[in-house]
Amino acid sequence: MSQFILFIRGGSEPSASLSPEEIQASIKRFSDWARKLREEGKLIGAEKLKDDTGLLLSTRDGQIVVDGPFAETKETIGGYFIIEAANLAEAIEITKDCPALNGSGSVELREVEA
Repeated sequence: MSQFILFIRGGSEPSASLSPEEIQASIKRFSDWARKLREEGKLIGAEKLKDDTGLLLSTRDGQIVVDGPFAETKETIGGYFIIEAANLAEAIEITKDCPALNGSGSVELREVEA
């Protein structure tokens, strides 16, 4: 079995424009999906990332440059899942059910190197 990490990007309207009921419904969709993966023995771990934090560190001209936070952008990584799958094809099938893909979100799928 291989492990894969799913970076969840976007996936809904900014939470400020959602009603409390819509926010709870979104959380429930992710919770239900995580519970299903856990029951199938596919979920290794998952966490939501804080919305108001995040920095991009890079090197420019030999100096470390810090940019961010970028919480307003729709490309912000909102959370991650680590799953176990037999191969990339199975990981893709698992990822197709991610609630982020039911809206304007995307999922970056990467295999973890052992």
